[in-house]
Formats: sequence, structure tokens, C-alpha cells
Amino acid sequence: MTTSFDKEVDSIKAKRKVRKKRIPRYAEYFVKWKVLPTSEASWEKDESSWRCKDKIAKFEQEELARAMRTPPTLVGENVMDRV
Repeated sequence: MTTSFDKEVDSIKAKRKVRKKRIPRYAEYFVKWKVLPTSEASWEKDESSWRCKDKIAKFEQEELARAMRTPPTLVGENVMDRV
């Protein structure tokens, strides 16, 4: 069995925030490992991702840039009024 400490990070694919009762909220990152197929990617807690802080920072910057390019959604508005 290989642990995440035995693998080298290729890239960060996604982020999710985990909320559970009586446990402080935390973030997890979906990590693609070098040499392994995408099917072997795994969710890693932010505190255990100390080895890939640079890749996480790059992912966060790309996500921010992507969010800035995405047009705002029409939440709470009657979309038919805009047609």
C-alpha cells in the first residue's frame, strides 16, 4: 500500500470545503499524482498538503481568474424579463 507521502504531486484538480457536525470546517484538494492515472487521484486535507503549497497557490490563482471571467448568473431574477 502506498500512502500520499510516497507519491509526488502532479497537479491540483479541485477544491472542496468539508463541514461536519462538531468538527471545524476544513478544505480538501483533489490531487492528481505523478505516474498514476487520474482514476488514482485522491482528496487530501489542506493540512496534509504541505508538500504542494506552490501547486495549491497556482490552482487558487487559476480559480480566481476563472471566476473573474465567468459572467454573473441570474439568481433571483426572472430570466424571461431579460429575453
